Amino acid sequence: MKFCLCFTALLLLAGCVYTPTTVPTPLPPPTPSPGLDTAIANGQRFLAGQYNPSYGLLQESPNIGQHRYYLTNDNALAAYVFEQTGESEMAATLRASLDRYGYDRNGFVEVAWGEVIVWPPLHHKDIVVEQKGSGECDFLDAEEAGPLADCVLQETHTPDLGFFYDWSSFSNLHCMGAVNQYNRGNLAVARWLYETELSTFDGIGWADEAWRRRDGVYETIGPAWCVYAGALLGAPVNKPLLAVLLAQQNPATGGFHTHYRRDAFQLTDPNVETTSLALLALYTLQYPSPAR
Repeated sequence: MKFCLCFTALLLLAGCVYTPTTVPTPLPPPTPSPGLDTAIANGQRFLAGQYNPSYGLLQESPNIGQHRYYLTNDNALAAYVFEQTGESEMAATLRASLDRYGYDRNGFVEVAWGEVIVWPPLHHKDIVVEQKGSGECDFLDAEEAGPLADCVLQETHTPDLGFFYDWSSFSNLHCMGAVNQYNRGNLAVARWLYETELSTFDGIGWADEAWRRRDGVYETIGPAWCVYAGALLGAPVNKPLLAVLLAQQNPATGGFHTHYRRDAFQLTDPNVETTSLALLALYTLQYPSPAR
């Protein structure tokens, strides 16, 4: 059933190039959830702790990504979160650094702050914008032979990389598509996409394509995008989904772990992108507003 619905969504949405429209009239706001203020404050603490004043940027994560400084997917997204949560000084600092590098967007993550992007989304490729120090740039899933350098990176999404036609096989992209439709003002389609994906939530996560590729490991970015989509749409709070998302928050650092299993809810490092999206979802639940 999920395949049929997702395939129908693909036929409806594939190959369409969207252009920005007026801000849609939102649905009635959801009821704020108790206890989220502490989670939001702790997440902000994690993001602030990733800041490197020498570069004016946040590093991707404390351990695995300590040499990587992603511009749009991490720093521009975090700057928006800081703006939303009242941390204007940190937001301005990151914006100044992004202006210096000339990258504050990539045709992908802008959907998080209300812009409309091409859908299906384009595949991505990381490029090195600047290397700081000698050594090699550290890329995920690559084995670097020598010492590592700190590198400023940009996740690019360009037409030469092709479209992500199997987007509906990934929970994060499915709910991201719902947010994109919300941004277009297509609330009925957005709600249908969100409810379709939520209907396949197994109480722990989604056994999606990412789950299959990682042999039963769930990605936290899926719950983060889906909680955010539901919050924007004014959907009733799905308590199991919210509980799963909150369970990924590291109690010591406030960051959100990127992966989890049924028997181990916190795996690998917390990172900036996952934490930023989780905070955006929680903040929208706690403080719903017509303007984003």
